[in-house]
This record gives sequence, C-alpha cells and structure tokens, in this order.
Amino acid sequence: MKVGFYIGGPSPHSGGAYTYVTEVLSALSRARHDSDHELIICHASCGEEIARFYPELASLNLDRERMELQSLEESALKGEGKDDIYKRNGIHFMVELVPSTAISENIPFATVVWDLQHRNSPWFPEVSHHQEWEHRESGYTSLRKAALVYTGTQRGKMEVASFYQIPVERIRVLPFAAPAFALRAGDRPRDPEVLNRFSLPPDYVFYPAQFWPHKNHVLLLEACRILRQTAGWDLNVVFCGSDKGNLDYVRAYASRLGVGSQTRFLGFVDQVELVELYRGAFCLAFPTFFGPDNIPPLEALAIGCPVLASDVPGAREHLGDAAIYFSAVDERSLADAILSLRHPETRERLICAGRARAEMKTWDDYVQGILESLDEFAAVRRTWP
Repeated sequence: MKVGFYIGGPSPHSGGAYTYVTEVLSALSRARHDSDHELIICHASCGEEIARFYPELASLNLDRERMELQSLEESALKGEGKDDIYKRNGIHFMVELVPSTAISENIPFATVVWDLQHRNSPWFPEVSHHQEWEHRESGYTSLRKAALVYTGTQRGKMEVASFYQIPVERIRVLPFAAPAFALRAGDRPRDPEVLNRFSLPPDYVFYPAQFWPHKNHVLLLEACRILRQTAGWDLNVVFCGSDKGNLDYVRAYASRLGVGSQTRFLGFVDQVELVELYRGAFCLAFPTFFGPDNIPPLEALAIGCPVLASDVPGAREHLGDAAIYFSAVDERSLADAILSLRHPETRERLICAGRARAEMKTWDDYVQGILESLDEFAAVRRTWP
C-alpha cells in the first residue's frame, strides 16, 4: 500500500508530542527498506519548517528512499483539499500520528490516541474551557470509523473501547519507548557548564513539563514545604517547559508557600540542556494528573535519574518497578517518596531498574508494530481501486 503518515505542524516547544513524532519518524526512516509499503510523510507546515525541525527527513533523498514528503499547507495554498492531495499521491491508507482534521473518510485510516483525559478529567480548564471539550470530542468521533487505533497501554485500550464502543480487535497496544537521545546520554561525558550556566544548586528535584494545570506543579511545591518543616531540608525545585497559561499562578503559589527562593523556572530548554538537568537532579518528580503515556519519565529512566511518578491509572503498566509511586492529591505522599531516595540502596535499586526498563522497548519495535498491522490490513485494502 501507499501509506500517508500525518505528523501535524512540528515544533520542539510542543514537548512530548514533538519527541514522539521525532522518534517515530526516525524509526520509519530505518524501517522503510524492509517494508513493502511506500511511505508519504504528510505535515501541516511549509518545507522550511519541516527541514528545520526534522533534519533527519531533510537529509533523506526521499524520492529514491521509499519515503516522500507532502506539505498539506502548501498544497492547500494551491487550492487543493486533503482528498485531492491524497488522490493525487495515490494514497491507499492514512496513519494519523497526531490529533488533527487531516483524516479523510474517503480512505481507510488508523489513528494514535495519546490520552482521553477530556473524558476522565473534564473539569480541567485546558480540556473544557472555550469549547475545548467539544473540540476534542469532535475529533475523537472519527475513532469509530478507524480501521486501527494505536494506544500505549492496556488501560488506554480499555478507555478507547469503553468511551467510544470500538471493538477491541481494532485497538493495538504499542508501548512507548525511551527516546534515543536519552539512551545515548550515558555514552557522553558530563557537561558541567550547562548547570553552571543556570546557576543551579547541587540538590534539586526536577520537573520538566509545560505549565498546564493538570501538570500539578503545585503538589511538588507543597511537598518541598513539608520537607523543610518536618525534615529541615531546603530541597530546591527546578521547573522547565513552555508556559501554557499557568506559569504566573505557579510562581505566585511558590511565593505564598515561602519556597519561592528554592524554586527555579528555566522556561524552554534544548535537548542538550535537558539531559544535563536530568543528570544533575536528585530525582525526577512527575506529579501529573494525566497519563499514563508520558515521555519524561522514560527519558529519566534511560539517563539514570530516579523517577517518582503519580499513581495515575496505567502508570504502573507504563513504568513497572522502575518508579516510586505517590498520590497526585497527597503532597505528604510525594514528600515521603522523595525522602526514601536518601537511602542509597533504594536509590541504586531504582536507577538500575530504570535503565533495564528503558532498554526493554525501542521505537523500532513501536514502528514495527504499526507496519505489521498495515501488512494485515493490506489484504483488505486490495479489494478496491
């Protein structure tokens, strides 16, 4: 089949979504020679942007390497609709890697579901305000028409089947893997200049997450207040990530608790800086309410940074015994988890388990699962022109 993969509009500032798409594209470029399918990467950006954000695609001679590149935005400027684009390129099947309106109901398609938190937690403003709930729901109604649905955990599979009444045989569980850059980090020498540039203290807990309310930054601040009051430990907090409207609130919250001087806000950091921030951290604390397919804990596992994760449904399936879990609504639970890492044997056990967990799956395995499902569907798709 000729298969289109829709990757949306790329931007490193989109956090885990960008990492996910980058890893899938890299794995697709490696797998293309062994697949019987022709691959077309469809995106919502101009050619300059795709080359800048995804250099591995720009470096391919796509026309001769069984992969092609198609800008939906540039085609739209020429007056083409998505159906015209797909027909002109002879696409038989579409795979939607990011939520979008790029799917056409005139050809069969597969879609990836990262989470359905607008259903699980509709009270958060980022999934409910300004018709956001309705917008998300309208996008997911297409799930019922999907030939294949990909999700990262059995929990995700259950939610897709339950919320949208989709037969379970159409839902494939493909676990996320640790990003390649994180796995490679152990082979590189430390770069102390990165931490010096940020003037970071030697003891800090790290949380890389965009500033959405559901990321629950305030729980970590509350836990640090408890550590100072009960253990006399002025543990520092380092946040990084783009502001999605909640940054000022978190800053004010830290000041109100009296931990403002212990809290650093670094904003967006690049990949090299991110690796060194993991390496220098006492631990990663990940108190999010949403999940379980979160990529930062996988990055931390690969780099050797101990992981403390909120016990959201599916998190234990995602991270196994490589994390210590705490309640996302109980700051004392998080404070106790942080304190437990003062025991060298606990810390070492977690680091070893984390590396082993990070090496269990690769993005090549993930893409192979997609391609195998396409191989199966090809026998169906060949029955009409």
